[in-house]
Parts: sequence; C-alpha cells; structure tokens
Amino acid sequence: MTPHSHSLSVRIYLEDTDAQGIVYHANYLKYCERARTDILAEQGYRLADLQAQGFVFVVYEMRLKFHRPARLHDQLEIRSTAARTSDYRLTFSQTVFLEGATDPVFTAEAHVVAIDDRGNLRALPEGLLTT
Repeated sequence: MTPHSHSLSVRIYLEDTDAQGIVYHANYLKYCERARTDILAEQGYRLADLQAQGFVFVVYEMRLKFHRPARLHDQLEIRSTAARTSDYRLTFSQTVFLEGATDPVFTAEAHVVAIDDRGNLRALPEGLLTT
C-alpha cells in the first residue's frame, strides 16, 4: 500500500524536560502518538469516531532509537509515514528532527492493531489507509 505522510511541529517546554534539561525519554512517545492521531484524522478517521464504532487502536509492537538529546526551547519536527501492512495492522515509521536539521534525534517504528471492547483482535475498518 502507498504510505501516507505527515509532519508535526512541537516546541519543547520546561514540562517536557528532565532534571538535566533534556527532553525526558518517554515524551518522544507522546509526540509520536500525536502525529499518529493526526495522520489518521487527515485521512478522515478520527479516533473518537472509530471508538464509537467499536475500534480501539493499540500499539502492538514498537522499536525505538534515541540518537541525540533535544533540549528546552528546541523546536522539533516529527515526520511520519503510515501504511496499512495487513488487514489487521498499521505500520508507522516516525523520525524526530530538530527543526532544520538532517540528523535525527529519535526514530520509532510502531505497529498498531485494532481490538474490540473485550480486547480481541479485529480487522481494520474498510478503507483505512488503503489508497
């Protein structure tokens, strides 16, 4: 399937940093989650609407790499691509850059699946990231 792309800009505030003044490692997951939510919304799939239809999206597997730190007041760009890799899985490749830089700060690959309200795997909605 054709990958869909998205870019999200995030400014780093004091609340995003640890005691050393660098972005706390778990916050990169938060930024990537925002980008994944946005890329689906841009395709017409709001998570709240999907949940109302009985689709709950969860991360099944994720690979992460921390390349270099980001710091207070940095401006980050989260570049994401998303593809439907099976009837049950979406794959998101995400790279975080300092604005204007070419070397990554952080990279992630997330495999996301849909489950029902009892936690059972279910097929993705028809049409989701198929074009």
